[in-house]
Amino acid sequence: MSPRPYQLKQRLAGMDATRTRILAAARTVLVSGDSFTIEAVAREAGVARITIYDRFGDRDALVEAIFDDLAESGGLTRLPEAFGQSDPVAALERFVVIFCGFYSTHRLLLRRLHAMVVLGRSVLGGGERDARRLQGLVVLLARVTEAGHPGADSADVLHAVHVLTGFAFVDEFAADHEPNDVAGQVVALVKRIANLG
Repeated sequence: MSPRPYQLKQRLAGMDATRTRILAAARTVLVSGDSFTIEAVAREAGVARITIYDRFGDRDALVEAIFDDLAESGGLTRLPEAFGQSDPVAALERFVVIFCGFYSTHRLLLRRLHAMVVLGRSVLGGGERDARRLQGLVVLLARVTEAGHPGADSADVLHAVHVLTGFAFVDEFAADHEPNDVAGQVVALVKRIANLG
């Protein structure tokens, strides 16, 4: 019998370990405040630049992979819990709480990534992900309106709730606290804006 399948498993495991090491190094470089370059990440990970290009492509693809990794480890994979709630107001509340928890888990990294997007140093991540959060709010606020709260899905309410659930607002609102600590207050603001009492 050939040892090839075993060798393939070892090689795949090595590739996963290298990918994980590169993502950890990228996080370290981001938090350090140093210039976020492929060279800096490669140096921190102890790999050649070509290894990063091979695994991720360019710098923006690496940023996208960081966003994906943060979303998974920060609990955004729990968003189906919000959409699965039968009570539309409870669904909206859960949505806000999940995002506040995510912002708490990776606050420093998200500040740096947010700044990169705002300054135009990253073309990926921010806009597309923001659009997905907006689309989620469209669905949830439409459900709230259908449940007997007219106007909850108006354009003005949608815009305000989108701002209130964004990282920039929650991070500023939390000030010296963690975003998780102010989740209840953010929920109350969202409910007030949407006329949910």
